[in-house]
Amino acid sequence: MLLKLVDGEQAIIRTRAHHRALIPAAVNLLVTIGLLSFLLGYVTRDTQPAFLQHYSYIAVFLLWTAGLLALGLGTVKPLVKWLNRLTYLTTERIVQKNFLGAPQARVIPLALLSQHEMRQSTLQEMAGAGDLVLIHGAYGQHQRTRVRDMPDVERFNTVLAQELGDYRRRAQARVAAAQHGQPTEGVLGDVRDSSFGGGHG
Repeated sequence: MLLKLVDGEQAIIRTRAHHRALIPAAVNLLVTIGLLSFLLGYVTRDTQPAFLQHYSYIAVFLLWTAGLLALGLGTVKPLVKWLNRLTYLTTERIVQKNFLGAPQARVIPLALLSQHEMRQSTLQEMAGAGDLVLIHGAYGQHQRTRVRDMPDVERFNTVLAQELGDYRRRAQARVAAAQHGQPTEGVLGDVRDSSFGGGHG
């Protein structure tokens, strides 16, 4: 399901992990197909002893079962997980949640975000991806969350810095307005909604 927004909240970015996260799944696909083809050709060739040729259908069944299981766990499951997991940046929070199925949402309110920085390995930098490290919490209790393989992480980090600054200014305006007994409507300001990177939900 799509992200449900609270009153006054607007979505700024919606994206999913960079497609480089699918490299292990692609490798598994190629290796499984190659190995399965070789083994099937080996056990069904005419030069096998008569005994093995007679029971080759059992070997073929076991090979297909193992091959399909390897493809399901090593390729299809990671692909579905990649397609299903979305990351949102809104004017109020960062959310990672599933598009379908159990929510399993990870929510980090901007109010609790104290620090953010990007980390890139050499391979990630070549692909334009990177990890986003978020430090968040309250009352002296902080935790570190790593959002892995973000596409166009540099831009995401820049937009996050802008939104965090805007959020803090709005919070200060609300506090000041409350102290002077003024209404707080209209302090949200204009935002934009965009998607980028490794796929749009």
